[in-house]
Parts: sequence; structure tokens; C-alpha cells
Amino acid sequence: MNEHTTYLRSARRHPRALFGQVQIYAQNNPRAYAVRAVLILLLLLPPAVLFVGRPEDWPQMLLFLRVAAVPVVVVGAVIILLMPWSVRRMLGGSVLPPDTDPVDLLEAKRQLRRGGLHERQEVNRAARLVAAQAEAKINSPQAITVVSLFGLLGFAFITTVTYLAVGPGADFWLAVSLTLLFLVYMLFLRSWVKRYRQRARDFAEAYDARRDEAEQEGHPQES
Repeated sequence: MNEHTTYLRSARRHPRALFGQVQIYAQNNPRAYAVRAVLILLLLLPPAVLFVGRPEDWPQMLLFLRVAAVPVVVVGAVIILLMPWSVRRMLGGSVLPPDTDPVDLLEAKRQLRRGGLHERQEVNRAARLVAAQAEAKINSPQAITVVSLFGLLGFAFITTVTYLAVGPGADFWLAVSLTLLFLVYMLFLRSWVKRYRQRARDFAEAYDARRDEAEQEGHPQES
């Protein structure tokens, strides 16, 4: 019997398992994923903009949406065009197979955090690919630092301008909150990424060692 059928329905409904399903689809169908993502964002943008404003400001906001429509569509088209290239750039050959079970992927990520090999080979194969993906430059501590620093400086500038323009109002405190968020992101996520990448390397070494041992004994391990 297929081992995948032993999972409870509740496990498949786990939010991270659902995210894993999206991740598998995105890696194998990057352009189709980008089209869907851009369409969803375009549909959600107008109500989101109107929601944050007061009803008396809606005419100006609708004018803003009309003016922003063309550049937003252009940006969306560029994202759709470049998504396959960016996926190949980030993942190389370490793409999850399209038939990967999302629950196996969820368990593989947990196994990387726990350390050691899993008892099920499907989970180990998925974890080995995730470990290889963790070595991508975009997942490096240096990349986290650069992104965080840009966000931190950008929102610090917005915070300063907002304070000088309107004083310590709601917009000012929102900008302060986002500035602090990027600061926390830079301070804590960088160290977490370093630990995660080291665990991924340890798992990859253990997996490759077992595979080499199995090949030497004449029982090749499916990779």
C-alpha cells in the first residue's frame, strides 16, 4: 500500500502542508504559479487600498488606482516573464518532484530541524532536496542582511519624514513598527538561517554517506 495513504486528513490540512503543496507546484510550474499569484494580487489590491482609507477619501484612492494600473500590470508581466529564470537561478537542479507528497515535505523540513535521518526514505529524499535548496545564495545570511538593511533604512527614512510632516500620529507609529520589524528581522532571522543551513549541511552529509554505503554494498539507494 502506498505510504502516502496512511496520513490523516488533518495532516494534509495542516497550513504548512498546504504551503508545501503550493511550493511543489511553484517549483515545477513557475510561470503558471506567477500568473495565478499576480492575478490574485491584482484582484485584492483595489479592496485593500479602499479598506485602509476613509470613505470620504475613496474618490482620490480610485484615481490613484487608475493611475497605478499601468505600472502595476507592467510589474506583474515582468514577474511572470522572469519567474522561470529566477526559480532556476535559486534552485538549480534541486527542484522537488511534482509527485512529492506535501506531508512528506512538511516532515522533511521538521527532520532537518531535528537532525539525523528519517525512518522513511520518501521523507529523506525530500529533505535532501530541501537541504540543497537551503544552500542557495538567496537563502544566505548575507542576503537576509542586505534585504533587512534596505528595509530598515527605507522605513527609517519614511518614519523621519512622517514625523516631520504630521508629527507622532497613527502613520508615524505604523512606520516605526515596520522599522522595528526589519530590525528584528535582521538581528534574529540571520542567526536562525545560519543554524538552519548548518543543520541542512549535516543532514546532506548523513544522507550522502548512507547512499554511498548502500551503493558499496550493492544496494543502490534511490536518490
